[in-house]
Order: sequence, then structure tokens, then C-alpha cells
Amino acid sequence: MNQLKEIEQIKPLLKKRLERRYLRLCRLQNEMSGLDFKNATPGTTPEDFIFSRIDFSRYREIHEKDFNYLFLDGIEDFDEVFFKENFKLDIEEIKPIIENCYEKVDGIFILRRENPLILSIMRTLETSLEDKPLFSPEETGEELYDLLLTSLNGVTVIHKDGMETRLFASEEGLSGTFQPGGKPWTRVLILT
Repeated sequence: MNQLKEIEQIKPLLKKRLERRYLRLCRLQNEMSGLDFKNATPGTTPEDFIFSRIDFSRYREIHEKDFNYLFLDGIEDFDEVFFKENFKLDIEEIKPIIENCYEKVDGIFILRRENPLILSIMRTLETSLEDKPLFSPEETGEELYDLLLTSLNGVTVIHKDGMETRLFASEEGLSGTFQPGGKPWTRVLILT
């Protein structure tokens, strides 16, 4: 009975983490749907073409709710190795960089110190699929971790925009099928 109470306490955190993953997939799906490789210059690599289409201006002004939710809280979705490999920085160094480059004005965070590093950090936090598992055994405790995996099998989560994500047991652990823009994306969320 005590373990079920602990799982109830985890549900809000689970919902937030799933929602951030969903929002990243929505962003990627939106960008991918707007790509037309027929417009690429001959000899341009797909990576260069995609990079040339990124709208970095979207990071100049960010609504407070999105700023806190996706960027400041979203840092926790990635592990230390991720930040070291991508930015050569510790996770503790990333948040102050974000906070020092933005200024809050009337509920909007305005980019005051635009530079390639902050644009790269913001872009990565908004679109990377290299996030860590939703929960680790260390985070929940081994017994609760197993119960959590079992209790989430078959659960459907409804996102803020009304779209559903279905969670299911897979060979790798717990997976989820997200539907950004009505397109299915299946991801492993918790490794066993």
C-alpha cells in the first residue's frame, strides 16, 4: 500500500517529463513537415540543409511558462554526459548561462546576450531526443522502479493539446507512442 502512495506522488513528475518529451517531438515534427529537400542546393548535405532552415529568432523572446518549463526545468531531462559531449560544460553551468542571457519583461524572457552558445543550448533543449530515461532505479528505488514499470504498462496520457501517448512494455523497458501532429513516434522511456 505504501508503494502505491509513492507511485501516486511520482505521477505529477511523470506527467511533466512526458509532456516535455512530447513538446520536443511536436517541435521536431513541425520543422520536419516544413522541409522540402527539392529546394536544397546541389551538393548540400541533408544536415546542412536542415541547419539552414532553423529559425533561431524563436529564441529571442520566450513566454515565461515555456521558458521555465522547457528550458530551465527541461535541463533535468538530460544527463551530465549529454552536456559534456554537446557543450563541454557541466549541467550546473548550463542553467546560469541561460538565466544570465535572458531578462524577464512582462512575462516574456527576452534574449539580451545573443551568441552561438546560448542559441545552441536553447535549440538543443527544445529539440534533442537524447534525453535520459524518465526514471532510473536510483531515482525511485529498485522495488518501486519495478512496480512503476508494471503499473504504467497500458496507460494512456493525454497532453495539454488533447493528443494521447500510449505507454507499453517493450523488450527494452517501458516505451511510449507519441502522436505529434498526428504522426506516431515510438520511444523507449524507461530502460530495464
